[in-house]
Amino acid sequence: MKFERMKTILLVLLVISSIVLTINKWFNEKLWPEGYNFFSDVKNFFFSSDDDKKEYLFDPVEEILKPSEIIVNNSQNHILYTKSSEYYQNFFAEIKDIIELVSSDYTNDKCKIEEWNNALKGKSYYFSYPVKYNSDYFFSRDKKIYKGDIKAVKEFAVVNDIRIPSLVYVYIKDAETGDIFKQEISYESKMLEIISDNSAIQSDETNYFSFELKFDSEKQGTVTQPIIIDPDVLISITPKTLSSITEENLFDAISENKQIYNSILSEFGYNTSSIRKYVESDNSVVFVENYGTLKFHSDGVLEFKSIDNSKGIELGGDTAYECLNSCISFVDAITEHIPFAEGMNWQLSSDIPDVKSKTFTLVFDYYVNDNMLVTPFELYNMKNSIIVEVVSGKIVKYQQLCRSYSSINQFVTCPSVIDAIDAIEQQLYLPDNIISDIFTAYTYDSINGIWYPAWYVENSHGDIASIVL
Repeated sequence: MKFERMKTILLVLLVISSIVLTINKWFNEKLWPEGYNFFSDVKNFFFSSDDDKKEYLFDPVEEILKPSEIIVNNSQNHILYTKSSEYYQNFFAEIKDIIELVSSDYTNDKCKIEEWNNALKGKSYYFSYPVKYNSDYFFSRDKKIYKGDIKAVKEFAVVNDIRIPSLVYVYIKDAETGDIFKQEISYESKMLEIISDNSAIQSDETNYFSFELKFDSEKQGTVTQPIIIDPDVLISITPKTLSSITEENLFDAISENKQIYNSILSEFGYNTSSIRKYVESDNSVVFVENYGTLKFHSDGVLEFKSIDNSKGIELGGDTAYECLNSCISFVDAITEHIPFAEGMNWQLSSDIPDVKSKTFTLVFDYYVNDNMLVTPFELYNMKNSIIVEVVSGKIVKYQQLCRSYSSINQFVTCPSVIDAIDAIEQQLYLPDNIISDIFTAYTYDSINGIWYPAWYVENSHGDIASIVL
């Protein structure tokens, strides 16, 4: 009797073991055409994973606090520092602390434009951002709510009190209203003074703010000017020499490069052991799952599309701004898998307005040697290097140009900004004559396959165009 019972128990254990092994095989092996696994899809449908909402080590708040330009003003001597400059990181460490202090103190007073201009002409530090940040986003830290009067931030200046070393004045120009706000904070920094003194000695640049040259006025005497340049645009009378750059298509033969596409698939939440895949005639690779498709175009474009707005890549964050931060972190996570060349990075190119919901679009551009690459729309049907559409907290569309750009030993000298302004006056091809920025950027030469630097101009509507010299 005992022997029969033992046989029954052993038989039951064998049956259970075979069932477990069979299920494990069904769920994990590529038994289906093109890697498709029906049972894995069933598992994903019934058992949701906490990995759907990713946590990132990258800090998007710190990234957006990095200004594109830092200008040290020392007795009308204006020295420009960009992200690759020697003193940039020292400056950034200082301004993070200053912004934190400004965020914690809501007492500020309006002042006249003349005081702002005097601050920029004297000994001060000017910080400029490429886009406008809503003040709730720019000043809110650790879920604190900003209660000040400033609507949006794109530029501010810091002035040391020459009488009281531990006192500084922060001037913030409201990017929405144009009002100037002045805030007094207790802060002592010897580093800012050291950098200011060294800049005055070492620099061979000659720069002026637009308002110093009266380019911000409609009239110079009795003469009406054909264009008006925003007062805080830096005007250089020194030519600029930059290297040209070449590009590498990272998706060339992408169907054979599992190392790149598998890591990116994982970031999008695709199960690499059960994904359906097919290769198109131009060698583009398409991966399909229940909620959308991820396509690696052979020309170097990565494109994700969800089947509808209720699906997509879910982003973390309880509030709209936390969701926005999660979106920026997602872009960084994808970009980490793309082998960029040295000196190449990406930067936000769309304003951050007062975000009320988790539905928004963010765009980014690539920079090499601190100069933007102007994406050739006619080649990629994209105006920016990265475009992300988010609906109800889910990424429903994602496009990214996956190419690497490197400097080459071929240099181009761009004339001074003064020469560029003369050319603008001759061409007048923008919809309005109010210029918000003049900058160097890289233009693609499709004939020679090389990117070369050129002057660009941006108007008050955000339209940009190259300047023909």
